[in-house]
Amino acid sequence: MATRQYCCFLGRGVISAAGYADYLAKVAGLIPLGNAPVLNLTATETTETVKDYTSPAGGTFCSRREIDAVAVALTLRCHSPHNWALATSGSGYDNTIASAAVEDEPHVLHLGAVEPLTHLIDDNIPVVVTSPDGDTTYVAGVDYIVTPSGSIEHVVGGSIPAPTITTGKGQPNIAVSYTRREQRLIQLYSQPARELTLHFDGYNVAEGGADPTHFDLFRVQFGPAATVNVISDNIAQLELTGNVLRDPTRPLGTISNPFSQYGTLKI
Repeated sequence: MATRQYCCFLGRGVISAAGYADYLAKVAGLIPLGNAPVLNLTATETTETVKDYTSPAGGTFCSRREIDAVAVALTLRCHSPHNWALATSGSGYDNTIASAAVEDEPHVLHLGAVEPLTHLIDDNIPVVVTSPDGDTTYVAGVDYIVTPSGSIEHVVGGSIPAPTITTGKGQPNIAVSYTRREQRLIQLYSQPARELTLHFDGYNVAEGGADPTHFDLFRVQFGPAATVNVISDNIAQLELTGNVLRDPTRPLGTISNPFSQYGTLKI
C-alpha cells in the first residue's frame, strides 16, 4: 500500500444524526440528513499572558490557553420531515398520517377569505362543499375555489352566506368532504432543543482520490434555525448552529494517553 500524504483536505460525504440518549441506549440509529454543504467547528478560548519583565526586549514570559466552547454550524439542503423538525425544534415528524376520507368537516368561511382545511387534500378526488345541514351543495368556481394547495377560497357574489357570529364566535357556514393525502404533521417549536449524536461518513477528495474519513461528535445541541425561508428567490436551506457538549459517559483515559469526551476523527 502506498504511503498516504496527509496534506490537503476537502470533505465529501453524508452526515447522520440520532438523539443522543436514544443512540447511547441503542434504541435508535443514525438517520442520514441528506445533502449538507456545510459542517464547521469553531473553538473559542480564554487566553492569559504574562509579560516578560526579565528581558530588556520584553515579550511574553508565559501564557495560558483554555477552550471555552466549541460551536458547530450545519447547513442542510434536504428538507425532509426529520430535518424540518431539527430546524424548528418540532415534533411529530416520524408519525405518518394515513390517507383517509374526511366527511363534513365544519369550517367558518368569511366573505372573500381563504379557509385552510385540517389536512392536505388528495387532489385526484373531488372536494364537496355543502351547507352545514347538507341541504345545499355549493358549486366550485361559482361559490368557492379550491386553491392549488387545497384550501377553500370564498368567491364574492356566490351563494355561500356570511357566517353567523354568536357570543363573539363565528359559527360554521360550510361543511367540506374530501380525501386527505398521506402526510406528516410537524408541530413547530414544540419542544426544547434536542441533544444529538453526529456522524460524518465520507471521504477526503483533495489528495487525488477518495480517502475514507469518519468524523464523530458524541453530543451536540442545536438551537432552531435563526431563519427559515418559506418564500425566497433561491432554493431554501436550513442553517443550524449549536455547541459540542462533553459526553460524560466516555472514558477520559490518562494524562499520557488522553481520550476525548467530545469526538473523534478517523483518517
